Amino acid sequence: MENKTTTELLELLNNAPKEGEKGYDEFWAEDGTYEEIMEELTSREPFIQIFGEDWDTSLPAVWEEIKELKAEIKKLKRHKHDDKSGDVLIRI
Repeated sequence: MENKTTTELLELLNNAPKEGEKGYDEFWAEDGTYEEIMEELTSREPFIQIFGEDWDTSLPAVWEEIKELKAEIKKLKRHKHDDKSGDVLIRI
């Protein structure tokens, strides 16, 4: 796979066999063609910035931030309005 251009690798992904087609099992199998292509792409620019776990702006890092934000929002949903003072109490 390392001898192929990025465009060729993307074309292989674009032309991936659909379920029931010849070569489907080999393409999508564990350690199959799909994993080889993705492994090679994640070592190239700009994919290393998108998928690389060492980048703060990569998809895995962004997903972790989203999980943390969702947890904080869930905490904020647990609140109580004080009728006398008008304060909003948040249980953390």
